Amino acid sequence: MREGSASLLQRGAAMVEFALAWPVLLLLTSVSVQLSLWGAVAEAAVYAAGAGARAGSVAGANAAVAEAVAVLSLSPALAGESAVAGCPAASRRAARPELTVCASYTSSSVTVAVRGSAPLLLPLPGPGMPVWATVTLPLQE
Repeated sequence: MREGSASLLQRGAAMVEFALAWPVLLLLTSVSVQLSLWGAVAEAAVYAAGAGARAGSVAGANAAVAEAVAVLSLSPALAGESAVAGCPAASRRAARPELTVCASYTSSSVTVAVRGSAPLLLPLPGPGMPVWATVTLPLQE
């Protein structure tokens, strides 16, 4: 075999290796970005539930105040999506991924729950990645 054809074979082999490796690298990168964004939204949900519970635990506050504070705390992390205040009915299914914030009171505590799904960046079937957080605090006098 001549030297020129060996060089051509090596370049062809390198192109085939690249063509086989590129989709795998692209998939790994996309999955790592999606998981990072999901982690950020999940952490923001915990923070928002805590902020809503703190706001709802002060004297004179009600469920609407707790839910509004939690929605405002959660909104910056949702990248174009929105959170909805209010406790959803069990039979209601959202047409698209969304997060709901629900506040409830007992005689001595307030509980704020954030439930739903974070939007997906990749066009995959399903509602999105699940997100949930619940914080319960005692009522302040």
